[in-house]
Amino acid sequence: MADEELLRLFASSACEPEPDEVLVRTGFANLWRGPEAVGGHLYLTSSRLVFRSHAVNIQTGMWIWPLASVTSLEPVNSLRVIPNGLELALSDGDRVRLVVNRRGAWIDAIQRART
Repeated sequence: MADEELLRLFASSACEPEPDEVLVRTGFANLWRGPEAVGGHLYLTSSRLVFRSHAVNIQTGMWIWPLASVTSLEPVNSLRVIPNGLELALSDGDRVRLVVNRRGAWIDAIQRART
C-alpha cells in the first residue's frame, strides 16, 4: 500500500500510485517549459519522476515521467553559470530541464531508483 504522502500527491489527478510504489525523495524545483520556469515540487518515486506546479504559475499542472523512459541524466547550469540544473533525456526524444537544490543528490537518487 502506498504511503500517505504518495496518496496525497496523486489525489487530484487521474493517476494512482502503483501497489509497490514508494516515495524516495521530494523537494522544491522549477520545470523549464518554454520561457517559463514553472515553480513547484519534484517527487521521485520508485517508478517515476513527478513534477507538480504551484497554482500561481502561468502553466500549471502535473507532469509525470516514468523512470523507464529516462535514457540519460546530465547536470546542467541554469543561466549558463549556476550549477543547479539537471536534464533528462527521454526515450521519445524529449528533453526535460529542471532546477533543483542539491543537484548531485537528486542525480544519485534518480540513478539508484532506475536500477
